[in-house]
Amino acid sequence: MKLIFLHGLGQDKTVWDDVTAALPHQDCLALELFEDGKMPENFAILTEQVANSLQEIEEDFILIGLSLGGVLALALSQYHFMHLKGLIISGAQYRLKGNFLYKLQLLVFQLLPQSVFKKRGVAKRPFLTFLKSMSNLDLSERIKHIQLPTLILCGQRDKPNLLPAKEMAELIPHAKLAVIKKGGHLLNTEMPTIFATEITDFLKALTTEKK
Repeated sequence: MKLIFLHGLGQDKTVWDDVTAALPHQDCLALELFEDGKMPENFAILTEQVANSLQEIEEDFILIGLSLGGVLALALSQYHFMHLKGLIISGAQYRLKGNFLYKLQLLVFQLLPQSVFKKRGVAKRPFLTFLKSMSNLDLSERIKHIQLPTLILCGQRDKPNLLPAKEMAELIPHAKLAVIKKGGHLLNTEMPTIFATEITDFLKALTTEKK
């Protein structure tokens, strides 16, 4: 089973290095969502770009996404890839429309100087344009139709995402929720070994279900 990792906003694929290192016997592939720090014009374009890459995979795989990567994995579930066998979503939101915290985050980013974005390797204007494109995102109805085995992860200290995580676990038919004690938002870098263990347990459950 191939494991495909999707990173968050302002990150690159190397944030998964410690997790994949803890999975030495697994076939892991971390995708680079923003080549050379270039942001797509909107979330729909990013979804299409990644979907095109996944269409080329000719073996069974699991999508694993954190934060933006988790939202992206949820959106990609609509494509019904032949080889997609499960989802692991960590620290993600499924509804940004009318989300006060997201609006506040967007406002904060608008007030930050260009230098902050340069340090992240991205340009301010495309970054903000991309964020604004997600302002009306609402996957509430879509995720109700996900028929894949799904693991929802959230750090105990990741307060903004705890309630959405619990809601997703209820809305997605075959979802399970795991709240990681003392964990924050970036579980892949803060607790890579625990994250890897959750993946391993998820894969074992998939194998058991097949028998």
